[in-house]
Amino acid sequence: MSTPTLVICNLFANQGAARRSAAALTAAAAGRPRLTWAFSAYPRHAIELARQSADQGFGRVSAFGGDGTVHEVVNGLMQIPAEQRPEFAVIPAGSGNDFSASLGLSREQGEALEYALHSEARWIDVALMKDDSGRSEYFINTLGIGFDAVANLLAHQSDFLPGFSIYLAAALRTIFFENNPIRIRAVTDKQSWEDEVLLFIACNGRREGRLFTVAPQAQPDDGRLDFVAVRTISPPQMLATIPYMIRGDHNRLSYCYQGYFTRLELTADQPLIMHADGEILAGLDSNIRSVTIEAVPRALRAVAPALEPSARAGANA
Repeated sequence: MSTPTLVICNLFANQGAARRSAAALTAAAAGRPRLTWAFSAYPRHAIELARQSADQGFGRVSAFGGDGTVHEVVNGLMQIPAEQRPEFAVIPAGSGNDFSASLGLSREQGEALEYALHSEARWIDVALMKDDSGRSEYFINTLGIGFDAVANLLAHQSDFLPGFSIYLAAALRTIFFENNPIRIRAVTDKQSWEDEVLLFIACNGRREGRLFTVAPQAQPDDGRLDFVAVRTISPPQMLATIPYMIRGDHNRLSYCYQGYFTRLELTADQPLIMHADGEILAGLDSNIRSVTIEAVPRALRAVAPALEPSARAGANA
């Protein structure tokens, strides 16, 4: 290991299970002089820790936790000038670990740590969201609006189910009790359209909720973002759609459509419920009605295996 590396740990990830795995990992890695551990203590603390990393002399920063931790570390790194920005790595320790899966990283944490310390980095993209309140937020995996965000909100409120069961139970509750169609107008660099939808997801990664392959053709290094939208359908149809979303072949369904963009402006007829990388940006008390989403190409040097070429055949542009 030649690059001074900071590992930012979220001990609360995966309902606190990350605390045990962090203890084992730090003990196994004891004595490595160019490896430093930092522990986030409160929401968005990892942003502060990552933002300070360049001034502290770190050339690489690794997020130890789930997609929320990854989200915060990325937002901290993106506040550092590009020429000073440390490289980025992930040690998956959450309940979903969706973006690390898109990067092809091992779920075995000791192996992921060795990879984070010793492997080459390559360029990947991030995405930037701006809403009509003036807020800006980066995301690296997915940004979901509507059904997707409501299910995520419900999953955050569950602390008694393990792993992917949290997301599946939240999705089922949303289907039967919480779904609320919204009419949106979307204008991208490629097209414009208007429709009533149950969900809209902008994707830099391929997967969310641990088991839902929402954008199987997405690549985090292609300079653009993919999207999936689902038109308004009945609860039984929504239930029948879940297996398609898990397999990633929902493009076969007439009410699901996909495409890609580099910049998108979206407006809605009602307040938007919205998440980014699983972090709630606009909840049930939201007054946000419009957002702009754009790709930020080659934003981070990330430690990740090379991904196979993008397979966009079948995506509806």
